[in-house]
Amino acid sequence: MGNDLIVLSDRKKKILFGAIDNYIKQANPITSMLVHEQNMKDLSTATLRNELSTLEELGYLKQLHTSSGRVPTSKGYRFYVNELVNDISISQDKLDNIHKDLINRTNNLSDITLTIADAITKATNYPAIVLLDGFENLIIKSINLLPLISGQMLVIIETNAGAITSTTNLQETFTQDDLSKASQLFNSVFVDKTIGFLIDNVNNLSNAIKMQIKNYQFILTKIIEILHNYSSQGTSKGVTKLLNSPEYSDVEKAKSIFELLENKNKLKDIFDTSQEDGVSIKIGEENNYDELNNCAIIKTPVMLDGNKIATIGVIGPQRIDYCTVASVLKIIADELKKR
Repeated sequence: MGNDLIVLSDRKKKILFGAIDNYIKQANPITSMLVHEQNMKDLSTATLRNELSTLEELGYLKQLHTSSGRVPTSKGYRFYVNELVNDISISQDKLDNIHKDLINRTNNLSDITLTIADAITKATNYPAIVLLDGFENLIIKSINLLPLISGQMLVIIETNAGAITSTTNLQETFTQDDLSKASQLFNSVFVDKTIGFLIDNVNNLSNAIKMQIKNYQFILTKIIEILHNYSSQGTSKGVTKLLNSPEYSDVEKAKSIFELLENKNKLKDIFDTSQEDGVSIKIGEENNYDELNNCAIIKTPVMLDGNKIATIGVIGPQRIDYCTVASVLKIIADELKKR
């Protein structure tokens, strides 16, 4: 019978979970003496040694060196997560701080993503990632175009998740009155439509509307360029916090992960939540990249008005505080639904 089919006794579970909890907090190898002092004072160290040896044989723990204590394996962490991560909570102080950060956020979408990333990394002490990978689902509430003294145009697009603001060059032939008329026209066509509709379906509009827009095609092209730039945005915060973990105290060891997080395409792949409907956790080799074999990725989609608009996530060592991180991400995702 394979190890995966073996049901752990309650005692083995308690020993394993206590050992993993201690390792997450202290990063010290697991010994029978440590488990005895911290979790199982009613058992002798000899019995604990036997139980730890059995857990090692089953693949939940491993020894780094013959004479050293043990550390959890990816299989051990996966068992721990599957058993415990749904029964989670965080301190009231941490919860209050998250609510405070999110309530005080501005209406600017770029600032909102930074605020969310900052709230996650403050609450977890791990690097946070925010991807606008559902950007095309945002619903347009208004489009305002304003001329600037510099000769540029200020574009303000209000969406159901926040405002997109940007400046862009403007042809000298466009007056303030032209921009006002263009704003009115674009609002009549695109309000309550998604950004994806504006970007992808402009050519499918009726001929009558195309004739109206024709005079403002330059402006519309600029708006679409702005939206394309936003659609590829990703925000990371606190990446250097990885260096606080003993696993990455050597900068060279952390360098490959830093480089991975700099790659936008890989970042989107790693934090893809297209098949997720809640918090998901990938541990060690469950991730698709060799650089992440000793890492854990915890992520969840952010939903608004029934559509996914973003992904929020955290990266850390396999020794990450799974319960706290999972609860923080769930609380923030739930809070953002209320907008």
